[in-house]
Amino acid sequence: MIKIKAYIRLYKKGRKTPFLSGYRPLFNFVAEMRVSGKIKLLDKDEFHPGDEGVVEISFLNRDYLGDDFEKGKTFTFGESEESLGEGVISEILQ
Repeated sequence: MIKIKAYIRLYKKGRKTPFLSGYRPLFNFVAEMRVSGKIKLLDKDEFHPGDEGVVEISFLNRDYLGDDFEKGKTFTFGESEESLGEGVISEILQ
């Protein structure tokens, strides 16, 4: 398992409702490849469309995160093929 801290932004358009800790969108670090991760909210109870903030994200396997998976790497996340937000890695925890 690998955990990161990331600064994310949830787009105002797309998702209509907020999400809570435990939300498991698909993350895109490498073109044409999406990987599931679990978001843990750090400073709020709900993350609403249009919100920005720091979260912790856990991934089960490092293999699908790309060769350049490091601090400063940008990514998108969403459900199915639709991107609902974007982020940048601020720290790799494990």
